[in-house]
Amino acid sequence: MNLFPVSDSNVSELTFVVSRASANADDKVHAVAARIVREMETSLPDFRLESTEMTIIDGEPAVDMFYQYMEDNTPVFQRQTVILINDAQEGKKMVCYIGTCLGEFLESHHWQYQEIMQSIKFHRQRKSA
Repeated sequence: MNLFPVSDSNVSELTFVVSRASANADDKVHAVAARIVREMETSLPDFRLESTEMTIIDGEPAVDMFYQYMEDNTPVFQRQTVILINDAQEGKKMVCYIGTCLGEFLESHHWQYQEIMQSIKFHRQRKSA
């Protein structure tokens, strides 16, 4: 997992995390995202899924989710994008990109998150001729 504070004003309003895990060869991105939501529904207090939609990240299908839950009487807002990547050497991998804000997730946070997601480029192995 990699953690990156994102801020325009030296105040870490948005925290961006990249998390990686192994996936099963037959996993589908929408099914993995649904499983993550079910897990959060049972483990996070007052979890509420605000939206979910299919999207594309660097040509690969992904699921974008926006949700909130409570932590220490403070609402926590997260936007998470889940993608499955086939790695020839290591097999299928799940990568989750998560933007977190305490209290509220402003339009500017959505914009920052989207800018980060649009900048993602995957290293693909070139096929031999």
